[in-house]
Order: sequence, then C-alpha cells, then structure tokens
Amino acid sequence: MGLLARHMLWFFHWDAHFAAGGLKMRRTLLCLGIILAVAAPNARAAISALEAADELIVAFKPGISDSQQKQFAQAQGLEVVDSIPGLRVLLVKAPKGRAGFAQFHMMSDPKIAKVGANVWRDDWLNVGGEAVDPMSAAQQSLKQIPAFKPAPLKAKAGPEADEAQWGVKRVNAPAAWPTNQGNGVKVAIIDTGIDPTVPDLKNRVAGGYNAIDEKQPWVDDHFHGTHCAGIVAAELDGKGVVGVAPKAMLYAVKVLTKEGSGDMFGIMRGIQWAGENGMQVANMSLGAPQAMDLIQYALQSAVGQGVTFACAAGNDAKAVNWPAAYPECIAVSALCPPGVTNAKLCPSTAEGIATFSSRGSQVAFIAPGVLIPSTVPTSNDPTNVHAYSGTSMATPHVSGLAALAVARGAQGPDAVRAALTAAASPLPGLSASEQGAGLIDAAKLAR
Repeated sequence: MGLLARHMLWFFHWDAHFAAGGLKMRRTLLCLGIILAVAAPNARAAISALEAADELIVAFKPGISDSQQKQFAQAQGLEVVDSIPGLRVLLVKAPKGRAGFAQFHMMSDPKIAKVGANVWRDDWLNVGGEAVDPMSAAQQSLKQIPAFKPAPLKAKAGPEADEAQWGVKRVNAPAAWPTNQGNGVKVAIIDTGIDPTVPDLKNRVAGGYNAIDEKQPWVDDHFHGTHCAGIVAAELDGKGVVGVAPKAMLYAVKVLTKEGSGDMFGIMRGIQWAGENGMQVANMSLGAPQAMDLIQYALQSAVGQGVTFACAAGNDAKAVNWPAAYPECIAVSALCPPGVTNAKLCPSTAEGIATFSSRGSQVAFIAPGVLIPSTVPTSNDPTNVHAYSGTSMATPHVSGLAALAVARGAQGPDAVRAALTAAASPLPGLSASEQGAGLIDAAKLAR
C-alpha cells in the first residue's frame, strides 16, 4: 500500500497567516463519536473520508512484544500498516465500516493502553474546525505586513547586530550572547521540515527525519518549519535575521506535507524520534482544537527521555489548544509590539496579548508573535526572509530560550521549565491566563 494511501491527513495548523482553499466538509459517524474530516484530493485522491476512518492507532501496554502485537491485531481481523516500536504502537486498518466496532472491542482488552482513530484534517481549518474564508479579514490584514529588508553584511557582527528582529530583542537575547548562544543544544523543529539551503540556516541544520515517509527527504517543501527554525537559531552573521539561540543545532522532523497536512500517526512518530535521538528541546508550532490522548501518549514518552516541548497555544482567542494544553508542553501565547494599528492582529497600539492568541490556565509564557521576520525558502520569498504572525511564531522564541537554559546547565524538562520561570517577569495589564509567568528575559539565562 502506498504512503499516501495509508496516511490520513491530520489538521495541524491554525496560524493567522494561512489562507484556505475551497474545502469540503464531511462527517463520519463512528460508534464512539463523530470525526470531522476535510477532503484532501491532492493527498489521498483514491481514499474517501469514510475509508480513512477505518485506520486505527493501537498502543499496547509494556510487556507485549512486537510479534505479540501483530498477532493480536491479526486475530482482530486488522491489517497491520505501520508501527512505532519504541511506543509499542501499531497503525492498523479495519475492514470497511468496522473501525468503530474494533475500537470499542479493543478498549476493554487488558493488553491495550490506548486506541483511537488516526484522525486526519486538512491544514486549512482554523482552530474552531471551520473552513477559513480565503478572503477573510484576518488574511487580508496580513497583506499589510511591510516587506522586510535584510541588513547589510558587516565585517563583524556584535551582539546588537541589526539582524536581530524585534522579537529577539524583546526577549533580550542579545544580552545573553556574549556568554551563551545555546552552543550545541539539539533542537527539533517538529513541523514541515527545514530548508537547509537558506543562508542563515545552512550551518545550523545538523540533520533530520521524515516521519511521513522515512525514505523521503526531510527538507521543507512548505515554509512554516523553516520560519520557526530561524526564530530559534538563525545564524548571527550580520545579515538576514538571527535567532534567539544562534549556536543551537537544528534538526528537522518533518511530520507535515507541502500542503501543511499530516496525520496523528506521523506526528506521534516524529515526537518519538525526537526522544530516541537525543533532542533536548522540541518546537511544536502545531495543534488542534480537540484533545489528542494518543499525541499525549507520545509526548509522555519523549519527555521521559529528556525532551522539553514548547507548543503553540493557538490562534482562536479562545481556550488553549492541544497538545499545548497538556502538562507535557510549555504553552506559549503571542505578544504584540507597541504601535500596531491592525485590530485583527493587536487589540490596541499598546504592547499586549495578540487579538488572535488563545489563552487559559495552561499558558506558561508569552512571547513575541506578531510581524516576526524569519527565514523562509526562496520559493516563499527571494530574500529568504518574510514576516508572519501567530502563536507559531511566538513558540520558537521560547524554544530558543529553552536552548539557552540547557546550555546554561538545566538538565531535563522540569529543570528547563524552572529556569525559564525564574527568568520570566509578568507584563503589566495582562492576566496569568494571558501570559502565564510572563515574558522571559534571556539576560537571566547568561552564563
């Protein structure tokens, strides 16, 4: 069975900078609930939403061997499609129309830890689960973003280099750079991949993994992952832009297609790869407006292996989305700079939480997330720099700060979170549900 025939596309992205094409909504009623799906003809032209619902993710309890897992699935009349051995997880396909029954039956089996549908969604959905009008006011507002002009090359780039965009300066990253630039810290960008040919990233990308298809490259064929990567660790070289931790090492974990789509199984596999391959920090600027227990299952495994996850809170101005809402994630809301007059981005011209930013008790920190210039592939912008807005842009600021905390000596997710909390201060006029512990000051993470 081909890759696209076996992978159900899962909703990932809900940033204010995305447009949406004409989408058709379908609902598939299963025994245990209703799964909302969006037709994705470019990815699974021969597979209907009903057929896609026949795929299940099955997580086994400890002590069940790989062979026993497969034997169990086959005894249930299920076809084994793929696996994540480190998680004791199988992707299986039930006979047409029988997934709901199979899921219900397995839930009560003592060998099963978790089981659920391999939910897929197309990325043009927003957090509310509705198709976004491509000419919505939010999308039109992004056309007003001024073009970014890369700074000229300097003979020597100091810590206050012109390449530092406002977000990097607002978290005070240049103050840490004389003693701490995140040297060698491994940061996974779990996203659409990274384009390693972008000048500001070519010396920062150390490798990667394609969780959609392990035989295919992990290079970004979208732009989103590359943009997030630049905010974390674009090189301090006097040109273009610079990241918060310009000497951290980036690893592309491609879980999303060139359309920005992906399935739950692929995302789980990407998370597990980060844990198994020594990543110290992982950026997840992706999510959905629904609980995802199987994603949390993968997060728990990777956190147990030492990975600190920074996750985007969401862009619906409502409750924090998942996986950011899970305790395994550091949830990040988006901060507006002063002076922005576009109400779709910022509610006033004063510094504060972005209009679109999700909020809630799970928010850990706030970080710059409006009009953030960062690296993009040439196909997205010939200058390799473009500005976007969203909690997707806020989150990699915190990932970069987490890399500084690791380089300073914090070991493990609990220690990293404690170091970031100690370095943060609340901003005036914002509630804890809007900013968590507040804005992190990188100067407090200097060695």
